Amino acid sequence: MNQGERLTFLLDLLAFVSAGSATITVRGCPFLSINSDEKTLEVEAGGVKEVGLRLSDLVKLQEGLVGVLEGSEHAAGALSRLGWKLTLCAEGDRVLTMGSGVSRLTGRISVNPLKLRKLREALR
Repeated sequence: MNQGERLTFLLDLLAFVSAGSATITVRGCPFLSINSDEKTLEVEAGGVKEVGLRLSDLVKLQEGLVGVLEGSEHAAGALSRLGWKLTLCAEGDRVLTMGSGVSRLTGRISVNPLKLRKLREALR
């Protein structure tokens, strides 16, 4: 299964989450919060690193910066079509939001310009 198929599979799973909320922590560090009533996902960058994953692997469809951008755009569009919003937090700050409710002018992706350093660190 290639990365594009994995992303599609993960997004398809959201359609099966009908009610409730859950928070996953790893070694005491928040990792993922999901609220199906509000259709929101909140991912903490520190928790992702604690699990041993890289955020760039979740959205990258091709190598390099262009691949990350294209992957992010694809993920944001898919989230929006499903009615879900994903927020990436780093060190307690919201640094990136994508999906439903985010402006189409920006490709359904919103980045906090004051937190770009934290976003860059999260994507490493």
